[in-house]
Amino acid sequence: MKLIHTKVCLAIVALLAFNFPALSQAEEELLILDEDDSELLIMEDDEDSKLVENELIENELIELEDGFDEVEEESELLLIDDDSSDQESELVISEEDSDPETSDSETNDPQTNIITKHASVETSASTTTPTLKVDRLWLEYGHFTQGNSGKNSQGYGHGLAVFEWNPSPQWEIKASARVDGYFESGRDDWEDAELDYDETYIRYKGESSTVTLGAQKILWGRIDEFPATDRLSTQDFRRFILDDLEDRRLASLALRLEHFFDNNKLDFVFYPDFRETQLADRDSTWYPVNHRTGEILTLETDSTVEAVVKTAPVRENTPDSEGGFGLRFSRISNNLDYALSVQKGRQTVPYFSYNPATNTIEGRYPRTWIVGGDMGFEALGGTVKFEATWLSDTPVTRIDGRYTTVKSVNWGAALELFPGDGDSRLNLQLTGVKLMRAPRVIDRAEAYIFNGSYEVPFDDNRWRAR
Repeated sequence: MKLIHTKVCLAIVALLAFNFPALSQAEEELLILDEDDSELLIMEDDEDSKLVENELIENELIELEDGFDEVEEESELLLIDDDSSDQESELVISEEDSDPETSDSETNDPQTNIITKHASVETSASTTTPTLKVDRLWLEYGHFTQGNSGKNSQGYGHGLAVFEWNPSPQWEIKASARVDGYFESGRDDWEDAELDYDETYIRYKGESSTVTLGAQKILWGRIDEFPATDRLSTQDFRRFILDDLEDRRLASLALRLEHFFDNNKLDFVFYPDFRETQLADRDSTWYPVNHRTGEILTLETDSTVEAVVKTAPVRENTPDSEGGFGLRFSRISNNLDYALSVQKGRQTVPYFSYNPATNTIEGRYPRTWIVGGDMGFEALGGTVKFEATWLSDTPVTRIDGRYTTVKSVNWGAALELFPGDGDSRLNLQLTGVKLMRAPRVIDRAEAYIFNGSYEVPFDDNRWRAR
């Protein structure tokens, strides 16, 4: 895995070294966005654009680039057929005033003077020239307020560069590189900077299917912080859970097949190479094994266990194997959105247990079957979300120190609200884990986590308070 990681990083750096101008190519294209009562129709033909807006129809916007030298100042009649039972969208523009000016490219019915356009494809991407941009720059500083934390302050910097190219309407190429820098001051000062690849893939979009090959971030599930059904994606624990969910995921090499039919989606993912969770530096506050106190994250340790942890070396033991596969079916309806999934793969977050034979603390990544589902619906003045999974092999440590696996259930529930129907967002979540028929273990047989966030954007969403 380390060799592949290095080669991919070098390849992306070489690709991003070319500077491509961000130009757009003028081509004929048709774009229809249909959401409830809103429609957007754009036709482009390399001439001056004219804007026609009909106030009689709610939220309808029509933009015509079709060689008009001028638009008739008199009134125009705009009709849009929005019959939801018809799979095609029909646009009819009737110019009823005298002597309307039209270009040579228009085709009019001499009897009715009606221009008609049918569209059966919702979107048609145009060919674009390659673009290279700095997508994100992020600087952060924090100060520890408790003296027993062992640290005084911490800092974080992040940058992301993205190369994108659509050589044709069906094909998409993307390459991304990221750089992350960290430091902590206080006891055991440390600092680090890492260059890594981000989403880097080639994608083909057909009429009803999409195929993507390359490094991707694939998140399954519905709730924001700890989605129970998102089991195979690679997590980033270098800052534990300080970042948002999407920022706590790393791109992993995968083959993804998505098929869309009616309001349904079938999603298949295969990870040919296992990429483990990226952990913080061993001197960091966020490393799961604390040699100073003898504690291990998620374990209920006593003085005997803590004495062993303080002296035993840690080996993460990342396996060299495929990452696994998953299949997810999802459906969107008026009253209920839901999904069902089946997965088989390794746990990407290492589980640390003591091996008395080698006197080391070893990271384990057990394979497990995961069967789960999630749903969402409108209730309680907002959106209610729920998901749960059953795992065949959850790692635990017996009371005598031996490692084993047991079955478990993971679940989560969330309520998302937008107070006052504004941009502010309140999100409340409760998650839980229960071990099933477990022997006496030093792990928590049941665990519950309640968390939430309140976010207020301002200044045209350029700033946010959270």
